[in-house]
Amino acid sequence: MYHKGRKGQDFPQASAKIPGNMGISTISTGGIAMGKISDVVLYTERLILRPYCPEDAENVFRVVSRKEIAATTLMIPHPYPRAKVDWWINFTNNCRQKGTACELGIFVKDTGAYIGNTGFPAILPEHRNAEIAYFIDPDRWNQGYGTEACRRVVQFGFEMLELERIYGKCMFKNVGSRRIMEKSGLLLEGIARHGVCKWGQFEDICHFGLIRADWARQGDGSCV
Repeated sequence: MYHKGRKGQDFPQASAKIPGNMGISTISTGGIAMGKISDVVLYTERLILRPYCPEDAENVFRVVSRKEIAATTLMIPHPYPRAKVDWWINFTNNCRQKGTACELGIFVKDTGAYIGNTGFPAILPEHRNAEIAYFIDPDRWNQGYGTEACRRVVQFGFEMLELERIYGKCMFKNVGSRRIMEKSGLLLEGIARHGVCKWGQFEDICHFGLIRADWARQGDGSCV
């Protein structure tokens, strides 16, 4: 099955290389038409974004336990308990089945290497809003993977889930994350001074957002 991108590209929605019978169909959620997210698989030029399976746990732990990840994210602790990875994979899969979230692992097409996470950790169907989030293996920083993955997720949100608004947040000091938001089309809407306390230090939080009309006007929201 293929989905036509904004520039006419064909993006495969399922592949025999992906475990399970993963595809996409349409359902009604919260009074709006939304893509069925329980089995969604997304593709970019270099990446596959897919749901997690239990076999991914060790690779997820290797990345999420890096101190650099915890230092620049709001919800990830350090050290990260190994048992929590199994719980988190199960949690993300349950949320996706319910349609309340859609978090996907980021895998390199050519090697199958796990390099991070992206997607919508919160979906509000009644408001047609979703929060976008991501983290990338520090060994893969500055290679464009975060932007490539997030641009595809934004496209999926507007084209398949028919969202009206996508929003995200990051620490002001996290310049790389801010750049990913900006390159994915999100606009800075405000800064919450001392919005969180991380490791005893108050941090300013940047709030970004993108509505459907602005995304359409950007004209090149299709993934690369």
